[in-house]
Amino acid sequence: MIFLTQAGLVLLSIGGLSGMLLYMALDKPKGWLAIKQIARLRQGHVDALVIGTILLALGSFTALPTAIGWTLVVSGYYTALATGALAWWPDWPTHTRLAWWLDFGSLSSFALGLTAAAVSSFVIA
Repeated sequence: MIFLTQAGLVLLSIGGLSGMLLYMALDKPKGWLAIKQIARLRQGHVDALVIGTILLALGSFTALPTAIGWTLVVSGYYTALATGALAWWPDWPTHTRLAWWLDFGSLSSFALGLTAAAVSSFVIA
C-alpha cells in the first residue's frame, strides 16, 4: 500500500518540522509565536513521529484492506495535528461537544483501525 508509506513519510516530516519549532521555542519566553502550552506541542511532535512510523511500517504490509488504510491515515493525521494544535488552542476539545466527539472519534478510529489491521493480518495471511 504505497499511499500508507507516503502518508507515513509526510507525517514523519511534519514531526521533524514540529521538532524544529519545539527546539526553537524552548529558550523563548512564554507565549512566543502565540504558543500557550509547550507540552501540547511536544506531544503533537511525538504523536506525528509515532503515527508516521506506524503508517510507514503498515505500508509494507501490502495485503492490508484499503478501507483500513484510509481509516488509519485520516484518524492518524487528525490525532497528530489536533494534538499539536492544542499548543495554540488548549481548550479546543472542551470548546464544543462536536470538538470533543471529533477528538474521541479520531482516537477511537485509530485504535480500532490498528486492531482491524492486526486481525486482517491473520485472515489474509
